[in-house]
Amino acid sequence: MSVSQKLKWKKLINQLRYMYEEMDIIDDMASAAAPEFQEYYEQFCAQRGVDIGELNRKHAERVRELYGDAEDCPGPPSSIPYTGSTGLVPFEGEDGPQVEAPLSDVALDGDDKQLYDTFCKLFKKLAIRLHPDKLSNMDLAKDEKKEMLQMFTKAKAALEEKRYFVLIDYAEKLKIPLPKNYRQQTRWMKKELEIARTKIGTQMRSYNYMFAEADTDEARDELIRQFIHQLFGEKIQ
Repeated sequence: MSVSQKLKWKKLINQLRYMYEEMDIIDDMASAAAPEFQEYYEQFCAQRGVDIGELNRKHAERVRELYGDAEDCPGPPSSIPYTGSTGLVPFEGEDGPQVEAPLSDVALDGDDKQLYDTFCKLFKKLAIRLHPDKLSNMDLAKDEKKEMLQMFTKAKAALEEKRYFVLIDYAEKLKIPLPKNYRQQTRWMKKELEIARTKIGTQMRSYNYMFAEADTDEARDELIRQFIHQLFGEKIQ
């Protein structure tokens, strides 16, 4: 492989690593904001005399269209609370609600399958050095053994989640030879970057995430109004 191709491969690894870190932070922000959104939503309605339960009953069909099963629907504290939807995003205009469906897992294509097999082999090489059974027979400092156990756990999760850059990082750290199918890895990483960008974009447009980003009560109030209008078709002053 040429020097330029290898540099492109390294560049894509850095981009993918950053994209996954960004996605994790955004997901955590949205998850943390979900109960805060619920609490603010209930307070907003209570202060304006809006009966959430009545809205749910009145617009049950509309809510089901957006959320599916009843247990996923927003409601008053006496019902199962709304925990947020990463798929429900604001719509523009008066044409009705738009729901952006989350990306589903796609069956492995040729590159995906071959890469998974390739990184399975790399994981096995890492496991020879990091597996708890191996470490138990090694004379290592307590901190070093703990670090290697953590590396094993993270490497196993990375293989399952197809975060192959983690395996590459650990292999380089332990001086284990890397897979040489750079062109195939490059194609796969480009595709993964597009999937990650789509997921991030969807999450950043979710009500939970936008609530986390709202800095003022005025911004939060407007977001709740938009949510109620989208969900129930009701305009609240």
